[in-house]
Amino acid sequence: MKNMLLIGGVVGVLLVLIGLGGFFGFKFYSELAAYRELGPLQSMQNFSQENFDLQKENKRLKQDMAMIQSGFANYRKARLEQAEKRAERRVATAVASFTPLSGPYVLAATTTLDQQELCQDTQDLIELEAELFTTSDPTVVMQQDKICGTYIERKLIPLFKYQMLRARVSMSGSLGHLRDDAEKKFEDARSLLQRWQVPVAPELDSYTQF
Repeated sequence: MKNMLLIGGVVGVLLVLIGLGGFFGFKFYSELAAYRELGPLQSMQNFSQENFDLQKENKRLKQDMAMIQSGFANYRKARLEQAEKRAERRVATAVASFTPLSGPYVLAATTTLDQQELCQDTQDLIELEAELFTTSDPTVVMQQDKICGTYIERKLIPLFKYQMLRARVSMSGSLGHLRDDAEKKFEDARSLLQRWQVPVAPELDSYTQF
């Protein structure tokens, strides 16, 4: 009886082992079949390398985008600060440009500065594009030359000179007492321009002497 039980136990253990072996064998075969569906080992290695390269490229693109965003944010901040200052300056100088006699003096100085700032803005924009995108468009350079080559003071100074010559003639003789008022107007105009850091061409300033 004991022998029968022992034999039965051994057979049971063998059946369990056979069952487990079959289960793990089937699982291994399934996994092997799945790997075979993926392709040969070389293909898997190539896929792994391509995936690594793509991840590396994606990281580089994210870094480039972060640099572009940072560069544009700095550019925008600087331009907005300048625009705010220019807007306040234009209000003050535009009002002063309506002052009799000294108004054209203020207008000529501020308009010349506006043109110079427009040229600088163009140069900054081109430099920002080159820094962020490493591009260079010949047509843009031609536009820059056209903008920066507009020397508006060469047209305004002769007009101001002609006006001042007429004013000096009109203040001769019995109207000489108007010179004090005219000189006061130009003193106020100079103070205004200095306060807003508007440079005045020496030639322009020379025609304000009576």
